[in-house]
Amino acid sequence: MAIVAPTYICAKSPSKPLIKITKTSNFALPLDCVIGEDCWVMNYIDMGVDDGKNTDPACQYRTYKNHKGTDIAILDEKTMLSGVNVIAPLGGTVTKMRDGEEDIWATDEQLEVIKSKRKECGNAVMIDHGNNLETIYCHMKKNSISVKPNQKIKTGDVIGQVGLSGFTQFPHLHFGIIKDGKIIDPFTGQNNTAPCGKKIKSLWNKETNISYQPFTIQATGFLNDIPDLQKLEKDGTQPSQLPQDSNILAFWVTIFGAREGDKITLEILDPNGKIFGKREITQDATRARQFYYTGRKTDKNRLIEGVYTGQTTIKREYKGQIISDTKSSAVLIIK
Repeated sequence: MAIVAPTYICAKSPSKPLIKITKTSNFALPLDCVIGEDCWVMNYIDMGVDDGKNTDPACQYRTYKNHKGTDIAILDEKTMLSGVNVIAPLGGTVTKMRDGEEDIWATDEQLEVIKSKRKECGNAVMIDHGNNLETIYCHMKKNSISVKPNQKIKTGDVIGQVGLSGFTQFPHLHFGIIKDGKIIDPFTGQNNTAPCGKKIKSLWNKETNISYQPFTIQATGFLNDIPDLQKLEKDGTQPSQLPQDSNILAFWVTIFGAREGDKITLEILDPNGKIFGKREITQDATRARQFYYTGRKTDKNRLIEGVYTGQTTIKREYKGQIISDTKSSAVLIIK
């Protein structure tokens, strides 16, 4: 019997970014992680902030109204608790910091309280880099901030850790750049009042290995139970083995930047290369984060011993061309 999953609101990346940009040495990545492996860009800056269109730097929709920074997400709460360092991407002087805000999976009511207290940024640090250039770091982990106002820091210094504080519903770092009092997009060098699709230059240094992506397959995995997003947000660790007598084999995926009309396919192949489970989806709405799964009950039949492969493919039509990306995950089924 097939498992049909509900839709929750909520990758190896596409090879060609939608914006062609010229690299220039400037900011390092503000997290101790590898983009596309253990951290992912979740949201970009809202460009043309006064146009009411909520468009990101590539005129796509990986942003929301008046978003003033780049959100870099980690896998789950378990990773957050283990500690992911926030690092200074450029030398400067700490001007402001706030600590002591709780890391919580906030309800709508709690988010409104946070907003009313003007603590949306949560635990935070602000750094002055000189020449009217500042950066801000939000949603950091309680009691993790390791710098103080007026402290001099250099590129690569640890300033704290990623958390879940402030107006947020997922562990991530909000990284913002302010130049001459204006919000600046690091992918294009434009301030956020400029229209989308334009560029001056990238503000990331060459070692950062980060570029705009229209969507990102964040994480995939297998379970021998029906996947539960709230549990996976706590611990999304992928098991390397599952018992052969499992009653269910399910494959799940989380996606950043799913857009209405995207063609999404989830597929499980058994050790003989035959389809064990498959689900084809036409994305019904544009969402910042999307969760799907597919799978099958085994009806008390033992699974074939060997390696099962789960594969997610996203296809999107863009300017008459198909942008496609695939990510696979494998698990060993044992006796």
